[in-house]
Amino acid sequence: MKDKLTILIVEDEILTAKSLQMDLEELGFNVLKPVSKGEVAVDVALQENPSLILMDIRLAGGLDGIEAAEEILKKKKIPIVFMTGYATEYIQERIPEISLVDILEKPVSINKIKEILDTLKKNM
Repeated sequence: MKDKLTILIVEDEILTAKSLQMDLEELGFNVLKPVSKGEVAVDVALQENPSLILMDIRLAGGLDGIEAAEEILKKKKIPIVFMTGYATEYIQERIPEISLVDILEKPVSINKIKEILDTLKKNM
């Protein structure tokens, strides 16, 4: 069992990613370098095996967050929290097909993320 949870932030808005990273590090969590593309998220997740992935749905690159999550979950069962500012019907229809922890509306509350992480840590 790990002493600290390791988090991967997948977010193409650099200010949002850096803000989340700083907030989570201040709370004592280990945060991998944020990534902005779905393809990179898949590679990093499979190599680093984070405890949790915070995944934006709309990303730069060829894979959106849902597609990246599907690729990751084919090989590893890493908990995923989706973050979105665009909860369209199309997105809502695609998300239930994927095993995930939660869906957070942007702007994301660091307190809500902390609750999720605390629950995850208790279940380790």
